[in-house]
Amino acid sequence: MAKSRRRTTPPKGVVAAGLAAQAPLSERAERKLRVKYVAIGRLVAHARNARTHSKRQVEQLVASIREFGWTNPVLIDDAGIIIAGHGRVLAAQELTMARVPCIEVAGLTAAQKSAYRIADNKLAERGGWDAKLLALELNELDLVNFDLDLIGLRPAELQSYLAPTSDEGADAAGNALPDPVGDVVSQSGDLWVLGRHRLLCGDSADAASVRRLMKDDRASLIFTSPPYGSKREYTTGSAGDWDELMRGVFTQLDLIATAECQVLVNLGIVHYANEWQPYWEGWIEWMRNEGWRRFGWYVWEQGAGLPGDWNGRLAPAFEWVFHFNKQTVRPNKIVPCKSAGTPRASGHGLRNTDGSLQKWVHAGKDVQDTKIADSVIRIERHRVAGIDHPAVFPIDLPAFIMESFSEINAIVCDPFAGSGTTIMAGEGVGRRVRAIEVSPKYCDTAIRRWDALYPGQLAMLDDAPKKRGSVADFTAVKAARAKEAA
Repeated sequence: MAKSRRRTTPPKGVVAAGLAAQAPLSERAERKLRVKYVAIGRLVAHARNARTHSKRQVEQLVASIREFGWTNPVLIDDAGIIIAGHGRVLAAQELTMARVPCIEVAGLTAAQKSAYRIADNKLAERGGWDAKLLALELNELDLVNFDLDLIGLRPAELQSYLAPTSDEGADAAGNALPDPVGDVVSQSGDLWVLGRHRLLCGDSADAASVRRLMKDDRASLIFTSPPYGSKREYTTGSAGDWDELMRGVFTQLDLIATAECQVLVNLGIVHYANEWQPYWEGWIEWMRNEGWRRFGWYVWEQGAGLPGDWNGRLAPAFEWVFHFNKQTVRPNKIVPCKSAGTPRASGHGLRNTDGSLQKWVHAGKDVQDTKIADSVIRIERHRVAGIDHPAVFPIDLPAFIMESFSEINAIVCDPFAGSGTTIMAGEGVGRRVRAIEVSPKYCDTAIRRWDALYPGQLAMLDDAPKKRGSVADFTAVKAARAKEAA
């Protein structure tokens, strides 16, 4: 068999056909490019374009154009044949765009256009990433709930970068955790007892699961931070139909809440299609129809805005806390007064409509020691070391809510337990937490976190539903299940 030989010099005629006749390098490099809008029907896909575009990739390109606008013109030749940008044109067709921005590149030979179609894709693939800097950028985007699906990374690849980047140890509030080790231990249906708290691995939209968790308890406070209305991939997949998810969970409030229960829900802003999206509107109206008043709307101020370029927006520095109830409960006075102990000399207060002055209730008395918190919750968001969950909020946030709207030993419920932050907060301020988390992996995270903070009262698996009447700690359950799987 004759060996193929790679040509090392161009055949005669190719040079004459154009390569040697090209303009000088500096002149080609400084070619003036002009963007023009071309009717999409006039663009012609190259018959031998080797680059493929899956349905999923086209969907991502569509989402990218909606969010960022059109940022990269299509390259065409003088006949309207696409040189680079086939995927973008497919996305434009999905968006039913009439015209797309194009740059006409003249003067390239057929060989050069064919080579550029390959080089346009392959040269970009040859670039690398600084893993630490990429992880920092992605985590900062994740903190403001930017739709990371727009970036184009595969879910598994994205999750690897969303692993916590801080190398700081645990702070005084116990927000850190040793790195998770080994396979997932918890299983759907597990009921874990963590001191005075309970954590069920199950679906908080399932009435039987809620009954099993709550037993005869009823919560005077519900605080939770559900998945926001974005497309983040959790271990259980994305939130899917967000309204359906929220209605399914909050339908169970009759099994959870007392008549005077206060319901506070943390939600962040989501941007797509170059706008912020009020994705909560349908659910809030549903809550009203269920008899839950839109009682309060608070701002969680997270400290300094995140660095970076936010597409012309000011740096994000807050999220929302929505407050629902059926009956009003006076909040506790938990904020120290700046002038505590100072007598009110004048005793003057607000003016009446006729201009006369009212007197304060405390006229002539010392200023009270504490007061009710205001509607801006000033708790700094910080990166949480070693916790295997993509959306961890600080322990101080649920602790603040608990101290404001519940009493010592009160039952507090969190139907989206995540990494167990609400449980840790409850232990710190003397409340009893009932929590549900659908992901076995995140249940493991919460349990490891608890065991690291409270080694004297390890989390125990309640085996009562299996009628064996036994309990075992996390390490014992891990060993037993590993043995069963072997």
